[in-house]
Amino acid sequence: MKKILVIEDSHFYQNIMLRALRRYLPHTDFKMIETFNEVKEIIKSKEEFDLVIADINLSDSSGAHIRTLVDANYKVIVITVVDDETFRDEMFAFDIVDYIIKSELQRFEYLIKLIQRLDANESKSVLIVEDSKAVRMFYKRILEKQNLTVFEAEDGQKALKVISEEKIDMILSDYNMPNMDGIEFLKELRTEYSMLDLPFIAISSDNDHTTVARFLKFGANDYLRKPFGKEELICRINNTLDMIDMIQHVKESAITDALTEMYNRHYLYEIAEKIIAQAKRFKYPLSLAIFDIDFFKKINDKYGHTAGDIVLKAFASLLIHRMRESDIVVRYGGEEFIAIFPKTDIKRTFIVIESIRKMVEEMKITIGDEEVISITVSAGIAEYNSEETLDHLIKRADEALYLAKRKGRNRVEMAEG
Repeated sequence: MKKILVIEDSHFYQNIMLRALRRYLPHTDFKMIETFNEVKEIIKSKEEFDLVIADINLSDSSGAHIRTLVDANYKVIVITVVDDETFRDEMFAFDIVDYIIKSELQRFEYLIKLIQRLDANESKSVLIVEDSKAVRMFYKRILEKQNLTVFEAEDGQKALKVISEEKIDMILSDYNMPNMDGIEFLKELRTEYSMLDLPFIAISSDNDHTTVARFLKFGANDYLRKPFGKEELICRINNTLDMIDMIQHVKESAITDALTEMYNRHYLYEIAEKIIAQAKRFKYPLSLAIFDIDFFKKINDKYGHTAGDIVLKAFASLLIHRMRESDIVVRYGGEEFIAIFPKTDIKRTFIVIESIRKMVEEMKITIGDEEVISITVSAGIAEYNSEETLDHLIKRADEALYLAKRKGRNRVEMAEG
């Protein structure tokens, strides 16, 4: 459970803020204090918090507690009624996480969104590409306060090496660098990674508007012109990550089966082209199996569609846990499932599918409170040959499946080459 310290001396504001936070962050533990003296006790006890939300003005402090908290390595979001640019800059000079103006309740929407972003950022990494070590360290301090893992590179060439070795979720790159500048680096990057695969924020002190246009045309997601403030950088980074996550969520929804939570046939056709192309290029074997739950209609007719859903989810779970990481398994439609086995010939695939068939035969599925039922599956397997399409490969596996059904079901058949 996450722990957040809230420092606020207005009981009225305490109540409305905590109600909003607890509503949208139910799995978070909140601790409320009101004075600088309590802050000192927290620091003295070395009590840990994932985040601190602190008002600037307390009964015994007019901002000194903010500096004390940051110096003690707490991540601090400042909330205040003071909407003054100079004061805001002073706060960001302390390396705070963010600065939010108190006003109407709508402000809590941004606060909650920010906390959720910080939580999501724990699994995100950013690569800073900049030839100045001092500037890299400046960016790094800011990004680490946003819970981001930071990697560094001095130029585009070294950045490409880092990308080949590490999982990078976003790039923050300067324009003017030795060996390979920002635009050349971006052009090289986009030959392999799309704007959604690896977002790119360009940075430059160049006042030429064509530089901005070139970056955007070559696939930059955003552009920052120096000089800029910490707050602008934070907003650009988090907004880009929010947008990518939202698009990724929509994409995942489109390729995921809602009932079984496994991939669907849309994903199959999206990924299979790449897998087949690799098999053809490197001349390694590839097999495809299609499963069908035997007498599934009778299960629905006898026990109802809710029971049918339970059966589908149970079988899908077994398939997912039985497959290797390199295998692809999808719900093809209804009670049919397809699995692709890269680098696996038909004989080795038969051994795997036969073991799955036996596991299904022994599986007990609870329907309702007490009813326990058993199911069986039939399967057909086909091995890819370099002259056929995915549809033709599926058709041959499907013919083998129907042969298994004609021979009595609960069996596995292999298609002829």
